Amino acid sequence: MASFKAFAPFFLMIFLFAACKHPAPAKSGASVLPQMSRQEGDVIKQREISFWEYSKTKQFDKLREIMADDYIGYFSSGNMRPVDVINLLRSTSFNSYHLSNINVRPVSENTAIVYYDVSQDVVSADGEKWIPEVMASSVYTKRNGVWYSVFYQEMPAR
Repeated sequence: MASFKAFAPFFLMIFLFAACKHPAPAKSGASVLPQMSRQEGDVIKQREISFWEYSKTKQFDKLREIMADDYIGYFSSGNMRPVDVINLLRSTSFNSYHLSNINVRPVSENTAIVYYDVSQDVVSADGEKWIPEVMASSVYTKRNGVWYSVFYQEMPAR
């Protein structure tokens, strides 16, 4: 009887553990992305389009309202904060640009990625032409009910 008393707490713990409901393990590769309303997706899409238009028309106060304080632009020349982006754009000439195949993909309730193709005719202050065809993406996060761009990157199109 003394040996049973020694193992009673162990058996009780095993019984309680077995009685608990455990969630089924997630299936590998079967994650489900959150849903986003068409209206919410359109807001993000429009903010990204406005980002380009404000850059071209040099409406930097409006452009700054789209970028979060912790925004980072990730370029081959390095990372850029909002002030860096605006300083670069001040001396850049946008002859034309066209965004196409714009897609918004939610990754959480308050985060989404927008990705698209860009055709651009843009020249920097030193006369260097930007890559004419790129694939771009931005990450947006919703803070206090407003969608802000927190990250941007682009790469040459094939």
